[in-house]
Amino acid sequence: MHLNKQNLIVILAAFSLLSSCVYHFDLDEVSEIPKLTVYSYPGSGDTMVVRLSYSLPVHDKGRKMYGLKGRDIRLEVNDRSVPLWWAEDSLPGVPAKSYYVVQSYETGDRVRLTASVEGVKAVSAFTIIPAPFPLNAVKIERKSSELNVLQLQINFTDYAKTENYYAVTVKERVKYWKEGTSEVHYGESSSAYMDWSDEPMLDASSGLDDIFMGNYAYYQNLYFWSDEKIQGKNYTLRLNMTYIPDYKTSIQDETFINRKQYKVYLYSLSEEFYRYLKSLNEQKNNELGNVELAPMRATYTNVENGFGLVGGCCLRQTEWMDSLKE
Repeated sequence: MHLNKQNLIVILAAFSLLSSCVYHFDLDEVSEIPKLTVYSYPGSGDTMVVRLSYSLPVHDKGRKMYGLKGRDIRLEVNDRSVPLWWAEDSLPGVPAKSYYVVQSYETGDRVRLTASVEGVKAVSAFTIIPAPFPLNAVKIERKSSELNVLQLQINFTDYAKTENYYAVTVKERVKYWKEGTSEVHYGESSSAYMDWSDEPMLDASSGLDDIFMGNYAYYQNLYFWSDEKIQGKNYTLRLNMTYIPDYKTSIQDETFINRKQYKVYLYSLSEEFYRYLKSLNEQKNNELGNVELAPMRATYTNVENGFGLVGGCCLRQTEWMDSLKE
């Protein structure tokens, strides 16, 4: 297992807090002046990226402008100033028109980011780097009661003395080779949908939502939870997917053997990051709000005077794991 340089990408603009069926408001009074939006995820790799943009007023139909260059962008780690660099063009792991710094972090590091851009209020945000995901083992097994189900089992021991927040996502791809040869090729990877019906830790629906909403869904197949129910305990998280054994395909009279592979990404999150993801998920599952039976829910932000997220995150990943054979 090892830390990954890949930055965790979480994208969505802020939504309105108010529901039209509960409150009356004048759109001309809402967000007349754009606010600064900041996204940065310190600790998700050894390269920290900071992206700035303007929020759009509710009546503005224009395109959001990403990649703003500020007049004063400051990063402090444990009250020590750390210089940020500007990337006009894209670099490995760094998008074009963004700030970055190569910086390693330790558990408990305090990170503060302030930013000032002409025409909007200066913003600031604070987060703390969480401890790495406390993983013991990851394995894939056929579910004994349903042999057509493949179960991913993630065993970990929660940190006993702190409140902790975790997330997992799974990538899948196809490994294939021509029958009778040993030369292996790989298809593109994609995010895998996981069935969490055997996992009470991820059961987030309740009340009227169960009646109107149907199946609760995790946005972009990122499954997250807090340690509230398992404080300090050893626990095995169980996620299911359809079992697909090796299969053959034919291309231009050549036969290929295909095998599914999976890679597991495990995150420890700061409280700010967890609350942000939770708010996004609540919005995506808020069908009651869409039919004006409940208030619309706001996107959480820890950016003072602005929008977005500066959230601490530690990421670990497994190697690619083969699906089980028959």
